[in-house]
Parts: sequence; C-alpha cells; structure tokens
Amino acid sequence: MMVAGAFATQTYAAGFQLSEQSAIQMGRAMAGAGVVGDDLSAVHYNPAGMTLLSGTRMQATGTWVAVNLDYESHDGSVTENGRLKGQTIPAGFITHQINDSLWAGLALTVPYGMGTEFDENWDGMDRGTESMILTFDINPNLAWKVNEKLSVGGGISLQYAKAELGFGVPLGPTAAHANVKGDSWAWGWNVGMMFQPVETVRVGLAYRSHIAHNADGHTTLDINGMDPLTSDMKVRIKTPDTVTLSATWEATDALRLSGTARWSKWSNFKSLSLDNSGFDNQMVDQIASAHSTITNNWDDTWFFSVGADYKLNGQWTVRGGVAYDQGPVENQYRMAVIPDTDRVWFSGGASYKYTDNLTFDFGATYIKGVGDKELVSANEKASGEFKSLDSYIFSAQMQYLF
Repeated sequence: MMVAGAFATQTYAAGFQLSEQSAIQMGRAMAGAGVVGDDLSAVHYNPAGMTLLSGTRMQATGTWVAVNLDYESHDGSVTENGRLKGQTIPAGFITHQINDSLWAGLALTVPYGMGTEFDENWDGMDRGTESMILTFDINPNLAWKVNEKLSVGGGISLQYAKAELGFGVPLGPTAAHANVKGDSWAWGWNVGMMFQPVETVRVGLAYRSHIAHNADGHTTLDINGMDPLTSDMKVRIKTPDTVTLSATWEATDALRLSGTARWSKWSNFKSLSLDNSGFDNQMVDQIASAHSTITNNWDDTWFFSVGADYKLNGQWTVRGGVAYDQGPVENQYRMAVIPDTDRVWFSGGASYKYTDNLTFDFGATYIKGVGDKELVSANEKASGEFKSLDSYIFSAQMQYLF
C-alpha cells in the first residue's frame, strides 16, 4: 500500500535529512564536522569535540530551506512542481566546561524536516500530493578529555516526530484521496572520539544510532460519493544508523583544510509495515489493506565533503566547500513527495567576531540533483522525470561565550 511507503519515506528520506545544524558547518559543506572547534555543533556531530570549547557557551542557529521539484512527463503533457514555500529550521546548543577534563553539552535540533505540495488531482497523484514533516531532537552529552591527544564523548537522544502525507488513488471515473497523520516519541544514542596526533591535525569518528518510531495516528479516505472514512493507523519507522569520519588540518595560521565522510544505513528501510485496522469496507479494501508490508529496497549511502577556512584578519573568516551526497532511492520506488537522487553541494560562508565573547556566522548552500530523476506512476498516466531537484539553503547564527 502506497500510504505507508510514502509516509515513512517522506519522514526519513536521505534527500530531506537535515544535516545543516550549523551555519559554519554549512558554509564548508559539513567538512570537518565536530572536530574544528569553531562552533558548538560538535555536540550534535561529534560530542568529543566539545573538549575544544572552553568555559560556558551558547549558540542559536536559524536555517531556511527551499526545494524545487520541477516535473515533466516524457510526452510533455504533464507538468507539475511540488515546491512548497521555504521552511525555517532552528537549532540551539549549550556547552559547559565542568573542569579541565570534563564537559557537558545539550543539542536541540531538527534532524529531519521538509514540505512538498502537488495539485491534489494531478496525473501522478498516486505518487503523492502533499507532505509535511517535523522532528525535534533533545540530545544531552558528556565529553571526557582523556589526555592531550584523545577525547571521547557520548549522549542520548529523545526525539519527537510528526508527519502528514496526502496522495490520490484513481478509481475508474472517480478518485479517492488519502491523508495520513501520525506522531511518535522515541530515543537513541550517540558516541564519538577525537584524536589529535599533532598540534595542527585532528581526526574524529562518531556514531549515531537509529531511532525506531512506533507512530500512532489515523488515515482518512475521501472517496467521491461517500462520506470520509477514518481508521486508526500504526507504523514502525526506523531512521538510519550513521558513522561519520572527519578530519581537519591547520595548514597555516590563516588557512584550515577539512574533510568529512559519512555512511548512512538507509537499508533500514528495506520494508515497512502499516496497520489500518479500522477500515472495514470492500471498496476501501482496494486502497488500504488492514495490514500491509511495504517494500522500499533502499540502499546504504555515502556522503563526502571537503572545505576550507581562511582568516582574513582578527574579525573576519571566510569559508567554502563542496560535497557529494548519494541518494538511497531506486527509480521504481521514487515517490513524487520524496524524489530523492544523488546530489552535489556548493557551499560558502563567513564569520564575524564582533567582540571576544560574541560571534556571528553565516552560510549558504546550493544543492543540485545529479542522479536518476525518473518518476513512474502506478496508473501510468504520469511517466517522466524531475527536470530539477534543487535545494537552496541559507543560515545565520550567533555564538556567545559567557
């Protein structure tokens, strides 16, 4: 059944996983995530990196994300764009140095989130008409500086997820529209280590566990000529495990070079199960079975990035980076509301040190889809591709040292 597959994939798709928790990290395309020591996002990316942050600090980040989903059928008869107005994504961090060897930190992030909207009656309605996803993650961490070369850290994540999806089902001369809503609280954990073999080089390795959401909600079916039908809904949704390797090198007093490689276990989405136990109608049974198993066949993915920072003077630092991000979705499983594909990142940013205690950071990223973009509708009315799968991201943040 498409309802379950679309609901789950839109909620936790690689293409809409929000890596951008920091304006600085976004400015260099996530290169050196967690080990550079120039902002508090290490709490999220690699908690061992907190040992680079002296005293008590706070950071507030706001990121604006917009997506362009320009679709055209192969014969040119169907055009549609699922873009929704841009979404603002907040993030906040606090770190505190307890003593010379122990640090505590808290990350408040939105690790997944996006919205898409197509016309409710477009020819590819069976591949999705609308979606909205919101997550919120509370992640306290501790870090221990073992010695001058090695630091370790770890924490737990308490995560809330809420999602809504709509899609249409042609039924001969008429059509049905389904709307799925659900939410869940669940938890996971993360660990990290950082090694500094020499004063100018640091390497970090971090692991973030999957989070298994057992979402409760309801599915509503609106069929022409019938009163809307509603069923309680349950679905188990499992986010990917991730492993992140980052490194940074202070090449000169002014120039820093960094890199990151991240592996994500999107094969957690090989299959999904949905329970719509409240439906009991022969016509509805064509659309939604009481119990359904969904085959997604998603693949594990890699993300690679390199970036550089250059200090212009005591106040201004500029940065840039590029990245390649694999998408997990194969053509036959692509949804209109989750048209994931391989992507290339082009990033840039700057930091302004206003005082010794206050810094402002800015970042911008353009992400271009470069992989397969085919969309095949089950009703065969829409068979084409997305001409553009592009994202535009802008971020600003403030850091304060108490």
